Amino acid sequence: MRTNHELAARCLETEERRLCMWGRTSAERRVLLRRTAAGDMIRVAESCYARADHWNTLDRMEQYRRIIRTLTVQHPDWLFGDMTAAAFYGINDSVRHANVIHRMTDRRRHSHDHGSLRYHLLPDEERVQCRLVDGVRVTSLRRTIFDCVRRLDFPDGLSVAEAALRQRLMSREDMLDACRTLPGNFRAKALRAVASAPGGTENGGEAYAYAVMLEEGFEAPKLQEEIIDPVDLGRRYRVDFSWHTQDGRFIVAELDGRIKYTDPSMFKDGSQSETFIAEKERDERIRLVADDVVRFSFSEAYRRTMLSAKLDKARVPRRANRMPS
Repeated sequence: MRTNHELAARCLETEERRLCMWGRTSAERRVLLRRTAAGDMIRVAESCYARADHWNTLDRMEQYRRIIRTLTVQHPDWLFGDMTAAAFYGINDSVRHANVIHRMTDRRRHSHDHGSLRYHLLPDEERVQCRLVDGVRVTSLRRTIFDCVRRLDFPDGLSVAEAALRQRLMSREDMLDACRTLPGNFRAKALRAVASAPGGTENGGEAYAYAVMLEEGFEAPKLQEEIIDPVDLGRRYRVDFSWHTQDGRFIVAELDGRIKYTDPSMFKDGSQSETFIAEKERDERIRLVADDVVRFSFSEAYRRTMLSAKLDKARVPRRANRMPS
């Protein structure tokens, strides 16, 4: 790379291909190191670089996918699985899992985990079932889902199964069949996650919160129940979670989607202030119908204690027996 013009041209080319930059020769690697030291470029992964101003416009999952696409160009024989494959199938949108890269190997090429790389053995007969998704070689959807739901904790595993149901990528019965028949440990854990996925959440955050509610011993809520506006009978609102108790109370729980207040594409009529007003009105109308309304953040669901305390304060009913961990 003799000039900055060549660097700029290659940056544009890789960005158009949704890749990172990498040094193909020792000379290119030296230029990238110099530009990184100068602050023009940033190192986003081992041997992967990007223009800082461009990289920071991407959401975290797209950044992750670009790193994986780049590794595919660098290592065409690599096969990815687990939550890395799930990110390409569109059933993993969890940024908490975007710092680890899952590579599938056979016994001849198996290695110890190092850095962000995690190695998993894949039976030889399953390697021929791999798929090319968005330019990346990944395990089959059946294997990907099974590996995720058996290795992850219950809320994350349920969220993967729920995403597959939500997008109609695979039926519950087909997922259960994969969990029963594919080689692998923790089969009971996988079956529980798939069987518990409700099939009615709208996003991964709701699915995760639903799983936490189950594990914390609360009765399973209804999902996306429709409420008629008591002031304007022609208007309806769908609430994230709801319970009708035996003593006649109606309880609603809502996961705060902070993005609706920060992403201009989600503003009501293109206006942030109108979005705030519409959400405040919606909340007031729901409170006219519900006996109690619980609002919580994803962080509170993830940490559990505050969500459980809020649900207990609202007297959300609990099951007689907590779900086994």
